[in-house]
Amino acid sequence: MRWIWALALSVFGGLAQASETDPKAAVAPLVVARDAFYEDVALYQNGSLSEDQLVERIANQFAPLLDDRKIALRVMGRFARQATPEERSAFTERLQTSLVDAYARGLTVYGGEQLVLPETGVILQPARALVEASLEAPGKEPLPIQFALGYQQAAGWRVENVVVAGINLGLTLRNQFAELVKTTGSVQGAINAWDYDSASQGVN
Repeated sequence: MRWIWALALSVFGGLAQASETDPKAAVAPLVVARDAFYEDVALYQNGSLSEDQLVERIANQFAPLLDDRKIALRVMGRFARQATPEERSAFTERLQTSLVDAYARGLTVYGGEQLVLPETGVILQPARALVEASLEAPGKEPLPIQFALGYQQAAGWRVENVVVAGINLGLTLRNQFAELVKTTGSVQGAINAWDYDSASQGVN
């Protein structure tokens, strides 16, 4: 399941300029991320991209679109209030790097599965939407995926959380950060220890 988790990570950064009550627009960032994922896979698998080039391409495509600060604060959870502005900034950067790394590694184990998206999402309330999707492959049961999105006037719809087959991405990362605080003894220690393995904890 590593590759679809990588795709889930990537769509954290998807965005589209549209109305906060438009159910079709809520799906648009997922379509953009999915299509970019398939394109990157094809280029990597046919030898057009090296692994280093793949990582650079992903960083250029997705990193600028990430709502870094919001995602980082959610992953830090209650420890965000204990952190200094410098620590929050440092973790934002490390989290972004780990997500891009996880996405790049996920591409290498992609097996041809298809992410099936609905034409419209469900507007739960203005600026909040849910998109019910599935991962499908011949001879396998469809894997349910839920995307929770929030709308920002300046950026449009952004994916804020993903649940893959009942595994909550945001909660998984938050628990991993809390565990690192416990094992290292400090917020700064958790930030220093955060890497690709941290972002991937509980996925494989």
